[in-house]
Amino acid sequence: MSPSLYSYSPLPMMSCLRESNLRDSRLWLVFLLCLLVVGLLVSLIIFAVKANSKGCKDGLRAQQECQNQTDHLQHQLTVAQEVLQRTKAQYTVCNQTVENLRDSLEMEKTQSQKQLKELQGEIKRLNQKLQEASEEAERLRKAFRRTTVNSGSFSCSSSSSLLFIAVVVLGLNALLT
Repeated sequence: MSPSLYSYSPLPMMSCLRESNLRDSRLWLVFLLCLLVVGLLVSLIIFAVKANSKGCKDGLRAQQECQNQTDHLQHQLTVAQEVLQRTKAQYTVCNQTVENLRDSLEMEKTQSQKQLKELQGEIKRLNQKLQEASEEAERLRKAFRRTTVNSGSFSCSSSSSLLFIAVVVLGLNALLT
């Protein structure tokens, strides 16, 4: 046998295999990580290119315009709803006012009809008095004519009674008008 110059202890076969498997799996792991990083980098580049494309920018601009229009329309809707609420309140107040005026008008109409009936009754009563006064004046006139015909001359008392009758008739006529 030849003397050995190496001083190492012999390793069992399993331990050697483990070391080589461990080294190989680390290499594979590094390789997979590199592939993953390259894949992510390529995906990021593709995304950046697409995100900065004209179509994407136009879409973003259209979305912003749409959002602005939506906000404007929402504001207009809010204003319109506020106006509607105020209009409804005014409508309610107007309806209440109309009802109050209608009730007042009905009461006024009823009072006017009562007054009209009272005045018509008063007119009838005064017409009756006028009729009676006219009949009395006619009776007195006839009596005056008889006395004038019998005495043949105007006396002072007859003319004063005729004057009294005329004043009464004119006074009643003035009351009626």
